[in-house]
Amino acid sequence: MKPSSLFLIVLTLLSLNFTGTTQNTTLPYTDLYNLDGDCISAKTISNDSLPMILVFWKTTDKKCCENLTMIDEAWNEKLRELGVKMVAICEDCSGETSHVKPYIKGHNIDAEVYIDKNGNLRREMAIPSSPYTILFDHEMNIHCKSVGYCPGGGDLLCEKVI
Repeated sequence: MKPSSLFLIVLTLLSLNFTGTTQNTTLPYTDLYNLDGDCISAKTISNDSLPMILVFWKTTDKKCCENLTMIDEAWNEKLRELGVKMVAICEDCSGETSHVKPYIKGHNIDAEVYIDKNGNLRREMAIPSSPYTILFDHEMNIHCKSVGYCPGGGDLLCEKVI
């Protein structure tokens, strides 16, 4: 993408979709499952004093999948080398999770992926709908959050981090 196009997209998105905040938060003790079925506490997810992107998504929602792919691409191209961590939380798996791992591998998603089987993390964090993206700063303060899919949102995240 040309730098001028990227700049225009970022300016447009800054005025539209992401809301800035400096809300200090920690993730709750809610159980999540990795792609191998192992249980972990959401509380253990962090990035050792570096920014972190948390994306809530559903495999059954096209916009969620597009959002996840777009943010994963931006993360791989620009943010990963800066130490930013990306975590994807799949929230459409009430008990059955066998479809998530093939989806992630088939779409070359390179983020850390967890499954919120019963939607407890979503509820405890008051996530209204998916897709939903949160950018945490190096102290796990919420730097910005976005409800819904926004074309070019990956570029905006890059701008907010860099």
